[in-house]
Amino acid sequence: MNTTKRFFGTAIALLITTFTFAQVSLGLKAGVNYANISTPDLSIVGIPNTDANRSLTFGAVAEIGIKNGFSIQPELNFSKKGFEISQGIPIELLNVNLPIGVKAITDLNYLEVPVLGKYSFGNEKVGAYVVAGPTMGYATSGRFKTAANFIIDINVVNRKFDLDALNISRFDIGGTIGVGGTMNLGNTKWFVDARYTHGFKKLDNVPVIDLDFRNKNFALTTGIMIPLTSGYSSPRA
Repeated sequence: MNTTKRFFGTAIALLITTFTFAQVSLGLKAGVNYANISTPDLSIVGIPNTDANRSLTFGAVAEIGIKNGFSIQPELNFSKKGFEISQGIPIELLNVNLPIGVKAITDLNYLEVPVLGKYSFGNEKVGAYVVAGPTMGYATSGRFKTAANFIIDINVVNRKFDLDALNISRFDIGGTIGVGGTMNLGNTKWFVDARYTHGFKKLDNVPVIDLDFRNKNFALTTGIMIPLTSGYSSPRA
């Protein structure tokens, strides 16, 4: 509990510090997340290869303008990570291949705090940017789902699991890189963002079998930014 409080305290402190800077914008974003895990050769332990776990992601964004196009962008996001495993054998019926099998989905729900350096360029109407920096994450819960597949998916199991009992590390530290585009709409700035995040910390804490699982995900989001500071100007100025 104390660790959780420290994590949220750090996240809130990062957001509060934005108000001490001269140029500040706040915004909201949402989009789709394609999450997976980086793994060794799973065939040696009899585990099939993993597929991306597709889900929604959303969060709050702050942009702290510095000058010459540079700014700092802290965020507080909800992100669902994990992976999927599919096993099945297609059959042919009336010259049509029909997939039959089972799909297992592991969901890990994270609160994440990226603190990104940002460089923006373009003009007052349309712009672009690149971002890079560290990301801290805390896994709040996990869920395991299975579905039988015969043309359509039929849910079989859908239940939560205890992260601590399974020795899954709740804290994650990773690196994020991304690109985006913006369009000014009067007092509001609309943006689209594409980024990749790779975890540096091992996901599993199993002492006997060290498979070195690490989170990785690609996210596509869109959102709006609204300037808070009176007389706000673009960080490019």
